[in-house]
Amino acid sequence: MQISVDVHNYMETLVGHELAKDQYVNKYDHGQLADLACLALSQLRPIYIRHDIDFLSALPETRLVILKQYTKTAVETAEIMIIDDRRKDRSDDIPIVFSQPRFDDDVELEWFEKPLIQKKNEV
Repeated sequence: MQISVDVHNYMETLVGHELAKDQYVNKYDHGQLADLACLALSQLRPIYIRHDIDFLSALPETRLVILKQYTKTAVETAEIMIIDDRRKDRSDDIPIVFSQPRFDDDVELEWFEKPLIQKKNEV
């Protein structure tokens, strides 16, 4: 098994689809698109799967719409960071702060995130 081949983060697919739009491809070079992808993916909860078709067949359409909206928002936020790239002017020392986190670690897991086998309570 090769984990990079057999398992992937479905959010990478959604970010890739968003970044393939003309508004990004025509505006940014390859390096900037890679930066956009990294920044956007850092804001999104990963969803690791083996086969897109199996995942999508069990995923409610409403949830897919939400995931696509999260992706769009993450890419738009990443774009702001690329436009206002601090690396251009290193004399500014302004920290980047995410004002709206994309997920909450305390939120209950989705059905596809829950482990299939639960550990027995130790006495």
